[in-house]
Amino acid sequence: MLLAVRSAVTLHRLLDVLPVFDGDDRVRVRFTLVPGSRFDVDALTALDRTGARTIPWRDACHTRHDLVLTASPKGDLHLLPGPRALLPHGAGFGKALSGEGSADVPSGLDPAHLLADGEPWADLHALAHEEQALRLARHCPEAGPAVVVGDPTADRLLRSLPHREEYRTALGTGPRQLVVLTSTWGPESLIARRPRFPAELVALLPHDAFQVALVLHPNDHSRTGGFDLARWMGPALRAGLVLARPHEEWAALLVAADAVVTDHGSTGLYAAALGRPVVGAHDGGRELVPDSPMARL
Repeated sequence: MLLAVRSAVTLHRLLDVLPVFDGDDRVRVRFTLVPGSRFDVDALTALDRTGARTIPWRDACHTRHDLVLTASPKGDLHLLPGPRALLPHGAGFGKALSGEGSADVPSGLDPAHLLADGEPWADLHALAHEEQALRLARHCPEAGPAVVVGDPTADRLLRSLPHREEYRTALGTGPRQLVVLTSTWGPESLIARRPRFPAELVALLPHDAFQVALVLHPNDHSRTGGFDLARWMGPALRAGLVLARPHEEWAALLVAADAVVTDHGSTGLYAAALGRPVVGAHDGGRELVPDSPMARL
């Protein structure tokens, strides 16, 4: 089985899927990096940390695979031989990104990325909800078959709920209220619009009653780098801000949270699915897709 990774965020999504194959020694997993993303650096680093075996893209394009899994429709995925399954890498298809594909079409549902030479390259769309299948049919009727398989990230979050107190202990939260800020990436993200907001909130809320944590989109981690993030967030971090690393820690923070402040990124949907109080701090402007789950939230 080949996992085609374009960025850190797509890698993390695919890692959420892999436990279903645990214990099956018939399945050998290999990874390849899909060229073309400016956010691919952290994907390589994360793969190296896991001890995963990788295949160069050129070799992957000349090897028959029993199954190709990917969580981004972008790149020349039609060149990978074998049955190809595409998963969303977020919840809800709630953003339309200017300068990428077709105007005003939700990212992940754009025919510009789902079709190669007018033909669908994905043999299966593995979706989280019937609503996503309806939207796929509306935006790209030529797309291949769609099957509702659920959301592995939501499943992992829900199964982690019994560990809430363990997470809060590890965070040092104690009796305080944990407020988690979440920011997607791009010019309409919370952190782009209000870069000083985490520091302002840490300064505003009494330290003995509140703990503040920040979940940044993995693309911001990749774009900025850990060194500059630590320098940029230095005053807030020294004042007690918790900055999540981009894979498992953000999920633990949502489980541990008492309240979540979000923009239009899909992390807010996951917080709502956990029953956490959610406050919208920025609506995403033109990026937010009308009538998407995030818009309704």
